[in-house]
Amino acid sequence: MEPVLRTPWHVLEDPAAPGEHLVMEALGRKLVPVWLSQEEAEAFLRLSPAAQGMRVGRLEGFLLKEAFLTALGLLGVTHVVVGYRPGQPQAVVLERSAALGEIQRHIRGKVEDA
Repeated sequence: MEPVLRTPWHVLEDPAAPGEHLVMEALGRKLVPVWLSQEEAEAFLRLSPAAQGMRVGRLEGFLLKEAFLTALGLLGVTHVVVGYRPGQPQAVVLERSAALGEIQRHIRGKVEDA
């Protein structure tokens, strides 16, 4: 999980509604897709009718990712899907709460080191 957490995330945002991101539902669970490159996110954007009108945003640093994952928890999102491509089962799936916990440990570690 460590490399995924340290790499900038690319997410789909609704430019007409600040703070709104693409959330998917599968098998009764809410999932949010993130990509580790802008190119992959843009490719999904072109292929997905549900994402029309959205734009690719970039999340860098643990504090932004912590806020993102915390907000997703309030929406009932349970998992983060990294590198999702429709029809290709190569995505990594992380539990949102586990990813959030790991990010918070990194943040606390940086504060304690200061």
